[in-house]
Order: sequence, then structure tokens, then C-alpha cells
Amino acid sequence: MKYFSLLTIAGVLLFSACKNGSNAPKTAKEILEEAAPNMNAGAGKFAIDAPAGWKRIDTTLNGVKSTILLAPEETDGFRTNINVVSENIGKDSLQAYFDKTVSSMERYLEKFAVADKGDKDINGIASKWVKYTAVQGGKQVAAVLYIVPKNGIAYGITGITKAGEGNKYFAVFEQTASTFKVTE
Repeated sequence: MKYFSLLTIAGVLLFSACKNGSNAPKTAKEILEEAAPNMNAGAGKFAIDAPAGWKRIDTTLNGVKSTILLAPEETDGFRTNINVVSENIGKDSLQAYFDKTVSSMERYLEKFAVADKGDKDINGIASKWVKYTAVQGGKQVAAVLYIVPKNGIAYGITGITKAGEGNKYFAVFEQTASTFKVTE
């Protein structure tokens, strides 16, 4: 496993973080470390089916618990993946949380551009999604983030692949997100 994007996880954070009062964005590691106390609210409280042949890893990165599903093949040092993280949604509505998340992604992901967005029902839960492109780890990527709210927790399911491979993987990401279920 040479590469999967920590910035994908940072993409679901809701911080308007600044360094020392300036508008200089913080690094992904700094954002994750600050977010850790609010994260993990839904860790271990969901199920998701990995696509056939993909490897599942449950891990903690900079204090953030995540489930990562890795594609079987790696190309040019990049492995397509799907990751799931969770965070307390607080008093935000799904729309407010989604808007804040996209705003954070615009701020912290290099060359972030929304390709499309919409609504999706995931196992009876009204959810939202955004397809986007960005540069992460020096690589141009195409991704989709699903925000699934349940019991005051927002679950972020992100599928990410190299730019130009979206047509190959977006259907896989969609099918995998459709298997997501909150278990508690």
C-alpha cells in the first residue's frame, strides 16, 4: 500500500482553520489532529461491503479511525480506494453540514473542482454526494464523497482514483456506498 490519500479524510472535516490568525491553510496532518476529538463518533457502528478482490483495513491515522477499502491493483504508485470516517454532525442539518464540508474541501484540497453533486438514498437514509477533482499528494485525482447522516453522526464515504479512471471506478464507488448500513 504505497498511496492512499490522507487529504481525502481531511475533505470531510469542518474546520475553518487558520495558522496564528492568518489565512494560511493548515496541513492535512494539523487539520486531522485538531479534528480528532470530534471525529470517530461512528467508528465501529457501521457495515460496508468491499468490492470483490479489494482489501479492507481498519486503522487509525493521526487519531482518526477509518475503514479503507483498497483496490487489488496499484498503478504508478497509486491505489484506488474507498474510505469511511465519521464525525459528530452537531446541530447542523444535512445540507448545512454538506455545504461546510464542500467549503472546507475548496479551501484545503489543491485545485479542487466540483464536477457534480446531488442527493442519494443510502439504505433509507437521505444522503448527499459530491464528485470532484483535485490534486492530492502531487497526483491529479477524481473522487466522490457521500455524506450519510444518522443519529447525530455524519459518515463520510469517499471513493478516490487517478484522474482519467473515473469511468472505470465511479460505478464501483456507487455500488459500495449502496451497501453502507449503520448498525447502532
